[in-house]
Amino acid sequence: MGYSCSRDAANTLGVIGKMFATDGNPNTLTIKKQRYFLERGSEQRDGAITCTLYRMLPSEMCRKVGSTRINADGTIARFPVMSDAERAEAVNTMRDMSARNPQLLHAWTCGRI
Repeated sequence: MGYSCSRDAANTLGVIGKMFATDGNPNTLTIKKQRYFLERGSEQRDGAITCTLYRMLPSEMCRKVGSTRINADGTIARFPVMSDAERAEAVNTMRDMSARNPQLLHAWTCGRI
């Protein structure tokens, strides 16, 4: 059995992965010159995605930065290292891609959850 979430939430996570991918790898995010990764949280009844965000440190160490939440409608409720403008850009890109090119958006989202 897989992880269940809404399509909009999964698509927003895919856009975040595309926006901040490190060397083409959407599982490692580079935001403000720091590298991060997400650890998926528990499945949410409302279709939201929750994760814990970790900053990658030297010597293969990491430090917890905080929790993230992408609501079922695709809006970003919490993402500690992203600015409000970056959050809005991610959501707007998700909405635009949903309307204009859902196949490409799906490709960005595959394998993220």
